[in-house]
Amino acid sequence: MNRIIISLICFSVVLLMANDMNGQRRSTKRSSDRSSSRTERSSSRTQTEDTETISIKDRLAYNIHIGDIGFGNGFQFSAKADVGYKLSERFTVGLGGKTFYFFQNVPNAPDNSLFTYAGYIYPRFKITESFYVKGEYNLYSIDFGPNADRINEAIPMIGGGYTSGFGPWKFGIELLFLPVPEDRDALYNNVFEYTFSFMYNF
Repeated sequence: MNRIIISLICFSVVLLMANDMNGQRRSTKRSSDRSSSRTERSSSRTQTEDTETISIKDRLAYNIHIGDIGFGNGFQFSAKADVGYKLSERFTVGLGGKTFYFFQNVPNAPDNSLFTYAGYIYPRFKITESFYVKGEYNLYSIDFGPNADRINEAIPMIGGGYTSGFGPWKFGIELLFLPVPEDRDALYNNVFEYTFSFMYNF
């Protein structure tokens, strides 16, 4: 129940920010359209722009993330990929999959090798051309080793990222926070998920 409440809060925060900022942009655009419609030519141009449609291909956004890289008594890394649909220029919803691999060298005992994976859905809102906020709702299958059962866990995350680049490709970093303490314990005591991002049509 605690996870469901926090998940709803995380997604509500992203959606409210998206609606608020989109509302401000639309209000500004309407004011601009009123002033520009004073002449017949500008009115005709506005009508043409409003009737233009964007193809599904142009609305799709693709993302690849690699991160959680660590070295110590072993090695760990994560990777995820997703595809999103742009409901507007700034607001995107999508789904994807992720994997997490952890290898630990245990002295005088068998090495520990864990493979965890998940599917997820997300909303993402661009605050500027470089910064965005994002929520994720993950359905994890968590590996606890050969002597323990694999468990399924629903884990929400919230955070954001920074991107830069030219043209359709963007590069950056993403940081997501696990708000539920029990989820951090389940994901090997991780409080954050950080990844380096490669984004197309962001």
